[in-house]
Amino acid sequence: MPDNIDAVRWRIEEVDNEIISLIGQRMRLAKQMGQHKVDTKRSIRNLKVEDQVIARYASRAKESGVSEAISRQIAMMLIRESVEAQLRLPRAAEPKKITIVGGSGKMGAWFSRFFAQRGHEILVNDIVSSTVYPFENNLRRAISNADVVVVAAPISDSPDILKKVLALKPKGLVFDLSSVKEPVVQLLRNAVQKGERVCSVHPMFGPEAETMLERNLLLCDCGSPEAVEETKELFACSGAIITVMPIEKHDELIAYVLGMSHALNIAFFEALTESGHPFGELKTAASTTFDLQVANSRRVAAENPEMYYEIQHLNPRNIEALDALIEAMKQVRAAAKSKESDDFVHIMQKGKQYFGGE
Repeated sequence: MPDNIDAVRWRIEEVDNEIISLIGQRMRLAKQMGQHKVDTKRSIRNLKVEDQVIARYASRAKESGVSEAISRQIAMMLIRESVEAQLRLPRAAEPKKITIVGGSGKMGAWFSRFFAQRGHEILVNDIVSSTVYPFENNLRRAISNADVVVVAAPISDSPDILKKVLALKPKGLVFDLSSVKEPVVQLLRNAVQKGERVCSVHPMFGPEAETMLERNLLLCDCGSPEAVEETKELFACSGAIITVMPIEKHDELIAYVLGMSHALNIAFFEALTESGHPFGELKTAASTTFDLQVANSRRVAAENPEMYYEIQHLNPRNIEALDALIEAMKQVRAAAKSKESDDFVHIMQKGKQYFGGE
């Protein structure tokens, strides 16, 4: 029996290797297809074809004795991997000269790579030299011939850098990537009134993202429709979900989307830290819900605390969101202490309805 078990294990390993090899073949074919799409200026995504692939996997699953749910998940993962690989292919776009101010930072480097893959000419301006793209430490020279200037700076530094950039009267489009817009709203609005092509962008993902596929990209309108359209064109066919909104609306939404969600996770791991129970002890009794919450909180705990402080501190709408969170926790506590379940059930039913449940 032991010999037979070992033989089966070896065969499983061989099959696993074959699976990986076949996935590699599939990826090479996907890249060939992607290059054809790029060359013929076709959209990378074809949702009808994707649905057909998923249906094909589900159908074959029945024949092979594999769970239909698992087969669909496998199909969707392979499709996503293929689409992301296709989105990373260099594109023969009409090349623009793009200066990334702060291009040596994590998000600056991400956007430098993104635009370079799309066929644009990149120039980095920063206090730290770029080892990948041409570098110019003089701001005036860096933006003098730029078609696009991207300010990828910390939130607290963005107003000063934008002010310096705009004072030099750049000929092209200008946009920032700041996570909080309050410090730059008036500056950008004034620039538009002076005839500048200015927009404001917030990528709702971090530098660990491979591509923009199915990720939100917020375009904040500062009063220049031309700038908004030009910015949208830069991100066309990126796979991003692009939403345009007035710049004044941004911080109101971000207070809940980032400010409150960050605070909730920070409060969660702070409460665990002060609970007196080592994490290993809690982990032995963890539920699915606890594990999911820990996964989110662990990622937050590993982030840059100075950046997270700025997101909380510099958005004036955050206090409103945090007050709402505190009040909600008080209501949950009161409902949990009540001898009747009515209030607790009501809170949960409201949540179900809010998220679209019946």
